[in-house]
Parts: sequence; structure tokens; C-alpha cells
Amino acid sequence: MAMLCSSLRLLNLRRQLFTTCTTTTIRCSSSRTVSDNFVTIGDITIDNPPIGTAPHLIPRLPLGLDFQNVQSSIPPCHLSHLRWMLQKDLVLKQDFLLLGLPNLARERRHLLLLYASLLGREIEYVSLSKDTSEADLKQRKEVTNNGTVYTNQAPVRAAIKGRLLVLDGLEKAERNVLPTLNNLLENRELPLDDGTMLLSPDVRGEHPGGIPVQPDFRVAALGTISDDGTIALDPPLRSRFQARLASAVDVGDAFVTASAMSNGFLDTETLKYLMNTVGGVSGGVSLELIHSAVRYLEQYQHNITPRAALNAHGISVNGDMIETDDIVAPFELRTVAAPKSLSYIETLTTKAVGDLILAGFESGSSAVALVGPKGCYKSTIARSIVDTSAELFSLHPDITARDLLQSRGTNEEGDTIWRDTPLTRAARSGKYVIMDGIDKLRSDTMSSLAMLLERGWAVLPDGTSFYTNEKFRCIAIAHPPSEKSWITPEIKSMFHWINAKPLPRDELHEILRGLFPSIRTETLEKILNLQEQLNNVVVDSDAEKEAMQLSLRKIKHICRRVNENPGELSSIIHNCLMTSFLPELERNIVEKCLARCGIDTNDEKFLDKFFSQHYSFNEDPLLVSCKRTPSNPLLVPNVEFFPNPMQENIMRQILESHSVGERALLITGYQGVGKNKITDALLSQLNCEREYTQLHRDTTIQSLMLSPSVEDGKIVYHDSPLIRAAKHGRILVLDEADKAPTEVVALLKGLIEDGQLSLPDGRVIYYDDSGIHDDSNHIKIHPDFRIWALTNPAVFPFQGNDLSRHMSDVFACHIVPPMDEESHRRILTSYGKGVNPHVIDKLVKVWEDLRIAHQTGSISYIFSVRESVSIVKHLSKFPDEGIQAAIENVLAFDRLDTSLSKHLNKIFRSQGIKMVAKEKEESGRGLGGISTPKTRASSPKHGKEDPDNTPHIGGNTWAGGTGGSDTAGLGGRGGPYRLDKGHPIHQISDEMKAQVSEEAKQRAKEMANEALAKKLEELNMGELDWERYNSVRARVEENIKDMKRYLKDLKKRKEERQWLHRQTSGELDENRLVEVLAGERDVFKRRGSPADHDTFLSDPINIKLVVDISASMYRFGYDGRLERLLEATLMIMECFRGDKRFNLYITGHNGSSPKIDLVHPSMQLDEKTQLRVLESMVAHTQYTYAGDHTIEAIEVAVEESDPDTLVIAISDANLSRYDITLNDLKPLQSSKVHAHLIFIASLGDEAAALAKAVPNERAQCCMDTSDLPIIIKKLVTSALK
Repeated sequence: MAMLCSSLRLLNLRRQLFTTCTTTTIRCSSSRTVSDNFVTIGDITIDNPPIGTAPHLIPRLPLGLDFQNVQSSIPPCHLSHLRWMLQKDLVLKQDFLLLGLPNLARERRHLLLLYASLLGREIEYVSLSKDTSEADLKQRKEVTNNGTVYTNQAPVRAAIKGRLLVLDGLEKAERNVLPTLNNLLENRELPLDDGTMLLSPDVRGEHPGGIPVQPDFRVAALGTISDDGTIALDPPLRSRFQARLASAVDVGDAFVTASAMSNGFLDTETLKYLMNTVGGVSGGVSLELIHSAVRYLEQYQHNITPRAALNAHGISVNGDMIETDDIVAPFELRTVAAPKSLSYIETLTTKAVGDLILAGFESGSSAVALVGPKGCYKSTIARSIVDTSAELFSLHPDITARDLLQSRGTNEEGDTIWRDTPLTRAARSGKYVIMDGIDKLRSDTMSSLAMLLERGWAVLPDGTSFYTNEKFRCIAIAHPPSEKSWITPEIKSMFHWINAKPLPRDELHEILRGLFPSIRTETLEKILNLQEQLNNVVVDSDAEKEAMQLSLRKIKHICRRVNENPGELSSIIHNCLMTSFLPELERNIVEKCLARCGIDTNDEKFLDKFFSQHYSFNEDPLLVSCKRTPSNPLLVPNVEFFPNPMQENIMRQILESHSVGERALLITGYQGVGKNKITDALLSQLNCEREYTQLHRDTTIQSLMLSPSVEDGKIVYHDSPLIRAAKHGRILVLDEADKAPTEVVALLKGLIEDGQLSLPDGRVIYYDDSGIHDDSNHIKIHPDFRIWALTNPAVFPFQGNDLSRHMSDVFACHIVPPMDEESHRRILTSYGKGVNPHVIDKLVKVWEDLRIAHQTGSISYIFSVRESVSIVKHLSKFPDEGIQAAIENVLAFDRLDTSLSKHLNKIFRSQGIKMVAKEKEESGRGLGGISTPKTRASSPKHGKEDPDNTPHIGGNTWAGGTGGSDTAGLGGRGGPYRLDKGHPIHQISDEMKAQVSEEAKQRAKEMANEALAKKLEELNMGELDWERYNSVRARVEENIKDMKRYLKDLKKRKEERQWLHRQTSGELDENRLVEVLAGERDVFKRRGSPADHDTFLSDPINIKLVVDISASMYRFGYDGRLERLLEATLMIMECFRGDKRFNLYITGHNGSSPKIDLVHPSMQLDEKTQLRVLESMVAHTQYTYAGDHTIEAIEVAVEESDPDTLVIAISDANLSRYDITLNDLKPLQSSKVHAHLIFIASLGDEAAALAKAVPNERAQCCMDTSDLPIIIKKLVTSALK
């Protein structure tokens, strides 16, 4: 009763205030008057409007709006919308839907909440997302001591209490979820999971057990129209709503309301400029954002420009944000002292960014987004502003809309409970929260916070709600958007946007000098010079560009080590940039940049001590100084390690990073180079306790932190190796870290960089220097805790994730390279004590040749020491079997690949090791065993086609079988021709083959000739054409296979399935164990492709090959340049034909024209067409006029190409004759496309000198024409990465 009286007094107060402010400004249809028992908006009057019993569910008026100025602050179009909503809600009693463009999502929300606020309507709010389920719309099960309890959700509560149900984001829910409410919308009926049923008051008399739906219950939905002008709703759902399109406010009306809302500090011209800019934004701008920008500019008009004020609120045609360059005069803001434990050195830029953040908060925004590239001081600046009680919320892609606010768990009694997240805790208590990584969230997940960040109203999954503490502030940190921006129009309206740029050189120098006061000035200058050089390079791949950047974090890693070891600068930089795993072109760019900065790229002098017989790593003073005394010796690795120079050098480098306090190391190398051996051996030498975790595809963020289980009906969380290592100061070894989803390991960034990490059970682990006050819910991290992650490089053919791209600046990086010959020899000698040293020398030399073959691109697989050790172990135990048998166990993987097998055998033969007999070498298919035909040979035939392609052995019915009779296949007898269906080959004996009659043999030969003629007729090719085509293709067969394998791997990665959560079947989801206890259905997960999965087909990549078909290519053809060009062109056509992921263009240039079209995407490429292209190229070289159009061809190709096209131009131009200079090659540096020029077989050194002078390795000289296909393959694969 007291609550009801309070609600009545509140509503009367609202009515009196509104009446007072409107009685003198009434305008017919655009006015609203209220008395104690009626409401009027325009010509709509409602007697006895509903009065609720929960005032806290009545929305507050927006900032800057009260009952005194509401009439003057609402434009006519908004009053019209309010009138329409009143008409639908309380006159016609219809459910309604406000529609509009994405930019105006905030405006639609504002209108609906304004309506509810003015009428005193209680609301229940549901922010819809892809994670919304039936349980969120009806009832959720909770477990208590008394059993299972059903908790009503917002729609049910609204129906029972007669409230306004707001469904925000109708188009975001997964299909077939919202139909749950169809009957509630249509008939006001809904069966509930607890056995009860919501019933319309009209029929409740017939069902006494039903719960009546109050007459004042209404559903008000908000929806966004897509770019194509439609909204995807299920027709039955759509038909149940009355809809209205809410367009942007007219610029004139916006000007009037902005003037009314302002304090009069802005002149008319400034307001006009603001409104004109707003009018130019496609899709419109929310009126609330305009008002916020006006208030912001009024407060800081002497500090920033009007355009900057709009940019800060996401009101920009180009997506610009406010940045330090927009500050025209320093801010006068309250000073904030940085935590003493924070290594923070303030500069002009960092102070300016901090001032922009504080100015955003003081102007009324509760959420600021700080957007900038890696390592530009974002996290540190944010930390410098907040106090030590601030919450850190590290985000990742698997977070759902519910997880942003609360997570479920159980208490000690086993009852299900809801735990607040760092965001909710900060909102309740008025703290700062740093949300790190909002760019990782789905847009529907991020936009679910709109009510909280825009209106300060938190609606929680447990059914409660609250208004945030007035001191609550949110700083969101993110990386800049890529081509597909994560900043959707709706998200744009939620934050105050600040762009953080990389710090200028002088400020970087100031920071690094402050952090590392003893570093040599010369060394520091070299590092900063290198950063500038690398920032200016141009490469084809964004991934490689990012990998080559020296962020502030990377520079700090370098400085920590070089401060102690100034002579190893080059080695430290190479490790930091992981240059060994960059493509050859990018690696050469780094080497040139190092040379230009005066950094010695030869570190051999530092390796001498490791080859010395007098050096002992066990006695190294640094090792001795870092030794520990283990409390649990069983956790110290016990490993067999044979000392060798290379691995001891790597161990020394890792030890240096460890000794200077690096919290996390990333140790990367090819398979079998000894990463685990090196790690365990070093830990053993240090007496360090190790916690070990093997990561894989199914590793989750929760499993990395805690291991949940159900015990005695409640969820119990057991510490993972990560938590145990953090508590006790151990080394956590994350093995195969690249095999886990990137976001799993990336979550550790908050722990490594920011010093704290929130756990699923509500606890927080933190470093002592993070400034957190200790309590029972916090775990202090031991100062000796370290993380060592072991990974393979993210290069083909490795199938792991590109962890280094996302985390290389957080970790101190170390590369474990392939082993040098001397180290390799020592290891093999140690494992094979009885093996002839001459045999070991052969193996070492062969493995070095294999390494070089991989480095040059001749083979894609890198043969490792692990395999050579296996060979030596085999020889040691079974010396009589010979080296060939031992090596065959390693090469068996490649025996089905004829061309690769030949290449490998050539390498082994070069060292006197003959591997297999010629007949095996030429076999393209592995033997499946001996076959005995089931029937006698009779008459040859093609055979039936098996649609399932099942292997058939020994029969005479199916085409493509093996070891049978009469049909086309392999390994059998009497068939007309070979037909390979991809199955293992079963061979019959020569004696059985001899049983085929001469008549059958002749008939088989005739059928083979007929089939060949038919095939050639289909291709419109003669026999000589076919032979010539195959002869050209055979010479690049291995390159074609290699590139196709790479393209297949790209497609496989793009189409890789993901974990789909909240499924009704599949594997039990460990993240939903509470829901399992509660008996919910959607507690499983399974692998699949999300409904919104982007396919590679939607964005084809353009590749343009510009070939030289000039007279000189024919004239100087004796060196094979024309043949090599034909081979390279055929390789490109073979690899990309029929692949819809790519658009292939091939044009030629010669003395007659800079552009001769040869291939375009609309052409259907086949053997015949490709041969005609090659013949056309030859004809042009034979009959064209002398001359050269190389430069013009490059210019045309660049100018006519779409952005990001890969352009590869080939020329054998006589540079001096045609006066081609470095200045002529400027188009190669175009930022629009990725352009490369290859000079082939040019006379003298002029081409090599010119190619070397072209920046960014955009030109190469191919003196050996046989390398041309390999060079082109490298360019293509590098760009596609």
C-alpha cells in the first residue's frame, strides 16, 4: 500500500509539472496536457491512464530534459510519434513497433522511454541478441534447497503486472526464437514451464488455474531496417505488430531544439555549422547525440573545434574521432595522480589523450572509447586516469550479452546464484571499469549495453535492475576498425570516441629514456630510427605489415634485453619481429632497414663462445644467479639433453629475457627443432617448478583458468595449471599455444600487461603492483610466476592460428631456428653412438640441403631434427636394415606425390643415398596390396560410374576400380585405359595380366584411342597440341601442386567450423553446468558454421599478371625466358581457374601496346583455352614491333585495378636502351594496389642495380629464368596471407 501511494504521488507530481510547463505553450495537435485523471497528446485523450506499483521501473527523463522544458525540447515529429504510441498503446490496445535506420537506434530507444516516462508507464526491458533463448523470454529454472524454482522473465512479468514490454533489436534474435511469444501477442496466452499458463482475462473464467494477463500489458518493439530497406522478420511475427517509421529529425527542428537545450554559450553561426554537418551524415543522426555534442562544445568551445565535438560523438561522414590534433588550447581539468606502482611517464600526447577522456566524462558521457593501434599506450593512459579500485574487464569473442552483466554459479549450499561481472560491480559502486577489447565482441553483444551506457539503467539477467552510481565511468579500449568495421551505427551512438595515435618520436625517446635510464643513447636512436623505417614500408599483406611494426610494447621488450646486452641488438630485434618466419621479400625489407639504421645484421661473433670447447652453459654466471630452490622437486622437469651450440645459445637468450623480468615469453619454431627440449632443459637447470598445459582446438577460456565440476549438487571450481602456477610462483608452459583459438591465449594480455584477471568463479588474480586492495576474493600472484608459450609459426603448411600476429607485442619473442650443421652433428652423434660418423655426416648434409630447398620454396615441408634423430635411432638398433629403409619411414608421407618424391630423391642422391627403385619412383599411387581378379578377362569396357566413389577391388563392373578385369581403372588387366578415382592401387600379377587375349588387348587399345580423340575433340585440341600442353605443364607440376595446396589450406581455414553454443544436442558445454543443474535444454555445444558466417566467396581477390610478350622475348629465347614465362603463366591459370574466390586478369605488353587482354574473369579456362593463351603469347612475341611499354603497362595496370589488387608485372626490357629509371617505377609504390615488377634475364647488372634501388622490395631481378615460377608463387602466397 505504501508503494502504491508513493507511485500515485509520483505520477501526480509528473502531471502537475507537465501541466505547468505547457499551459502557456499549447499548440493544437502538437501539445499535451495532463490532469489527475486524463492524458492528452494532440487530439488523443486517455481517461484514467494506468498507474503501476513499481516506480523504479518507470524510466527517468533523459539528461538535460525535465518537465519544465519538455515542450520546447521535443520537435514536432517526436510529438507525432508520442501521439501515435499513445494511440496504439492505450486507445487501440495494439502492440507496436518503431522502425528506422541503424543510425537512429538510439533515437527510437529515446522516444519509447520518453513515452513511458511521460505517462508513468512501468516497463520491462529485453535487449535481444543472437544469444537470446526461450528461457530468456518465458521462465528460467533456478535450484534451491527446496528443489527447482521457475523464475519469471521480463515478458511474463510484464504480462502479469500490466507493464509495457520493450523488445529492443527485434531483428537481432536468432530465427525461430521470437515465435515463442506469438500466442502471447495474438491471444494474450502463453504456457509456462512450471505448468501454469498465462491467459487472457476474457477466457480466464473457463480456466481457473490460469494466470490472468493484465489489460494494460502491451509489447513495444524496436527494430532496425537493413541497408536494402527491409527488416527480416518472420511473417507471423511481423503481422502481429503495428509499425511506424521513425525518420531523422529535420535539420531545422534539430536547430530549434538544440538552441532550446543549450545554455546560450554558442553563437548562431556555430550552431548552424553543426546542423549543416549533421545534415550531411547519411542515415541521419540521433537528436540526443546532437544535444550531447552541443553541450560538449559549450563546455569546451575554447579547447576544441566544432567539428571535433561532432567527431567525438560519432557524428562524422568519414568515421573520424576526436584526437589530440583537435585540441586548440589546453584543458583545465582536475588532475589525476597515477598509481605509484604504475610505470607511467607522462608526455604531452599522453596528457592530451587523458584530458580528452576526462573532458568526455565531465561533459556528461559515462562511456569513452579509446581506439588506437597496438602498443600506442592506450591501456597505460587508461590506467593513469582511474584509481586503484578500478575494475578490469578483458573481453573475448565468446562473451555473450548476458556474460557482460552477470554469470551464473552456485553457492556453498548448491543454490544457483548470479555473480556480477566487473562491469556490473563498477556500475553499482560508482567505480571506473576498463573494458579491454570491445572490438572483439559481436555487434549484437556490444549493443546490448546500450541501455546501460546511454541511460545509466542496468537491466540484469537475474531479473533485477538499477540505475548506475553517478560516479560510474567506463573506458573501452579497442583496435581501429578494418575493412569491415566493428563500429556499427548503433555502437557509434553509445560512446564518446577518441582516436589514440602512436606517440611521436621525441616522446617515445622521453618514455624509453625514463624507463631505461642506463640504455646507450646511440642504441636507443638506432631502435627509434628502425621504427620509423618500418612504419614507412609498403607490403602486400596487412598481416605482414602488422608483424613488421615496432609498437611501444615491442620496443620495451627490446630495451629490457639490450640494456643488459647492447652487443646483441640485431639478434634481439630479429627475435622480436620473428623475421625468420616472414616471407622472403618482407625479410629482405627488414634487413635493408637494419642496415640503413647502422644495426649489424651479423651475430656470428656472439655465437663463438657456444662453439668453444671451454664454454659450459651449466656454469654460466647468469644461470647460476637465476637458480631457484624448489618446494616441490617433482614439478621440476627431468629431461635428457645433449649439449650443442645452437640450443645452448637459444637457452641463453631465453634466460636473458627471464632474468630481466619478462613476465611472458613466446618461443616459436618449426616442428621438431627442440622447443620443448630447450624449455624443459632450461627449467631443469634453473630448478624451476613447471605447470604444463597442452592447448588444442577445444581449449576454452574457462578451461584455461578453472576446471569446473559438479560435486554434491553444486558447481566446484578447481584451479587450473595457470592458477596454481600464479599462486606458487611456477613457470606455466603453454604447449602448442597456436592450436587453441587465438582469443583463449589473448585473454592473458590483461594478466600480463594490466596485472589482473577476473576468474569465472568471481575471484580476481592480480600482481602486487596493480594497486588492488587485498581481500578474500582476490588472489595475489607470486612474483616468480612466468608464462612460457610454445608455438609453431603461422606459415604454410602449419595449421595453427596466427598467435604471433595478435600477441607478439605482449610476449617477449624467441625464435628456435633449424639446427646448424655442427649442432646437428653433435645431437645425432649423441643419439647414435654406434652409427658410422660418415653416415651421420651424410644425414647432416642432406638435412641442410632440405632446409635450403624449403627456404627457396622448392618444397613446402621443413624436415626437422626430430626425423633425423629417428633415423639415427633406427640405424643404431637395426644397422643391418640400412639407411634407405630408415629414411623411407620419414619419406613415406610423400611417396604418393610423384614430382615431390623425385625432387627429394634427387637431394638424397646428391649425398650418395639412393632411395627407391625407378619403378617406385615413377608410381603416382601407393600400393594397396596384391589383388586376385574375381572374374576372367573378357571384353574391355568403361564400366559403371559409382556415385559414392566406393573403392572397388578385383571386380569387372565399376569404372575406377583397382586390381580387376576389363573396366577402366588401375592395377588390373584388360581395361581400355587408366582411370584414377583416388583409391589405393591393388595390383595383379604379371602372369594374370598375360592371360588377356590379343583380341581383347587390341580392342582395349582402340577404345583408348577413341577416348583420347573424344577428349581432344571436347577440348578442340590435336594430339600435338595435347602433348605440347602437357610438356609445359609437367615442368611446373610441383609448383602448381604446391600453390594449390596453399590455396586449399586458405579455404580450409576460412571454412573452419566453430563451436556453436546453446544447442539442444551435441557435447555438454562446461560453461553451462549451472543450467545443467537447473534442467535447461540448451546446455550443449557442437561444431558448425554460424548463420552469419562470412564466406570467402563474398569478397573475391583480384590478381593481375602483366606479362612481357615483346620481340626480345622471342629474339633471346635461347636462354629459355619465353618458355619460363609460358610455364609461369600456365601455373597461374591452372591454380586459379574455376576458383570463385579469385578474379584472374592476364594482360600482355610489347612494342605495339601497353595492354593486350589475354585472360579476364569471365573466361571459362580449360586446357584448350589455356593453350590458346600460351600460343597467343608466342605469336605476339614473334610478330610484334620492336619497342617497350613496360612503364606504361605498369601505369595502366595500377590505374585500372580495384583497390588491393595484386599486380605482378614481368619485363625483360633493355633498361638503358629505353631509358628506364628509378623515377619511372614510382607506380610500384602505389598504396591503392600491391604492385611488383620482375626483370627477367636482363643484360648486364643494370636491372639488378635498379631492382635493388626500388623501395620495399617491389622489384626483383630473375637472372635464372627457371626461378620465375617460384618467384611468382612466392609473391602470390605472400600477398594472400
